[in-house]
Amino acid sequence: MEQQNSNQNTVKASDYLVTQAINTKDIVAEKLSSDLEQLNKAEEKSVYKADISKGIGNPKIRRAVSALKLANPFKGY
Repeated sequence: MEQQNSNQNTVKASDYLVTQAINTKDIVAEKLSSDLEQLNKAEEKSVYKADISKGIGNPKIRRAVSALKLANPFKGY
């Protein structure tokens, strides 16, 4: 009976997102720089906001829109 209990409590690691400890000194320098570059690009994209005032012909309206920093509601961030 006790053996059945231990079998029921076994957790399959493949069913879950499991992280494992690694030695950071074993990571290749090219991989580190590539990952850092990808993270920098992703951060730039998340911060970037399109300048919707660029296409406005009337300079007064363009100044007002850029001063208010109106964002494009269809951009999806």
